[in-house]
Order: sequence, then C-alpha cells, then structure tokens
Amino acid sequence: MSHYFAALNKFSCNVIYTQWKQTISNHNSAKTWKTFKRDHKTTSKRQSNQMLNQLPLYASGEIVRGFGRGSKELGIPTANFPLEVVKSLPESLLTGVYYGWANVDSGPVHKMVLSVGWNPFYNNTEKSVETHMLHEFNCDLYGQLLKICIVGYLRPEKSFDSLEALITAIKADIEHAKTHLESPENKKLQEATFFAKNPIESECK
Repeated sequence: MSHYFAALNKFSCNVIYTQWKQTISNHNSAKTWKTFKRDHKTTSKRQSNQMLNQLPLYASGEIVRGFGRGSKELGIPTANFPLEVVKSLPESLLTGVYYGWANVDSGPVHKMVLSVGWNPFYNNTEKSVETHMLHEFNCDLYGQLLKICIVGYLRPEKSFDSLEALITAIKADIEHAKTHLESPENKKLQEATFFAKNPIESECK
C-alpha cells in the first residue's frame, strides 16, 4: 500500500508517495491536491475507507502563528501548519480529529492529537491543521520544523454549545489518542525513518 508524505520547506511544498522511506522529490514536479469542505454526515462508507486506507500519512512544515486560542482560551497549545501544507494534503482526508506522532526539529517523537478542518465552534473561514503534542516544550516553536505521522481517526469535527464542552471533548480526544498509540502496531510508527534525527539536534525539548 502506498502512503502519502507531504513535505514543506520555507520556499515550496511537495506531496510525494513513499513506501516507509524518507525521500525527497523535485520541487518543480510537486503534486498538489485540491481541498474542499466536506460534510462528514454525507461521506460514504467507501470514502471513509479510502481515507483510512491511506494512513499512516506523513506531513512536515514550518510552524506558523495560528489564531492564538489554543493556549489562551483552551489551555491546549497547538502547532499550526502554513496554508501551503494544508492545501497539499489529499482531498480524501476527512475533516475531524486524528491521533499520531510528532516531533519538532528532528527532536524526540511525542504522541499527538490533530485537528483538520474549519473548527465549527469558531466558524473559521480557512481550513487549518493544528497539532497538539502531548509534551510541554521549553521554548518558542514558531519557525521550527514540525513533522507529523497521522495514524488514526478519532471523530468528525463538530460545533459545541459552550467553550467548556469543547475543552471536555478535546481532553477526551487526548485520552483516546494515548490509548490507541500504546498498541504495538502504532508504537512502531514512533520509530519511523521519517522522524530520523539530524546530526545537530534541536535545543528545543
């Protein structure tokens, strides 16, 4: 089975196929994917299976400033990908909440939960990909390279009646992610060559 790998440097964005190998494509031959809003309720079982069969999905990109709500309003900080990475993801990737692995500047690989979509509670006008790593960093992450491995799907995105209800749902997502990532099959992905460390390790831990 082929898996998708979406990679971004500061100048261009690539989407390539890989078979568990970290490879680099020619920037001029990058494949991009049209993305659009999809109503999860009308998504067919076939479409859902197509999306799940593509996992694990690997993506990387420079961490940019988001809406600033993760830390301030929710107490759950997120690392945001730039729009170029969001647009490069396959269109079959359903909006919603996922779980997987992530690292920053080729440092240690941590568990994570990921939101893909428009955040209905906030009525965002642009699609976003926001990663919450289950680790407390000792530095500012903006401008650093974030790598993620999307392992599984938790739930579709939805709105909530209150901020408290949203926070409760996110905390439940985090606990479910922790459980799923403890399976032997999923733990193997923590050691994927995609996360291979560079000769000079990041000081951000």
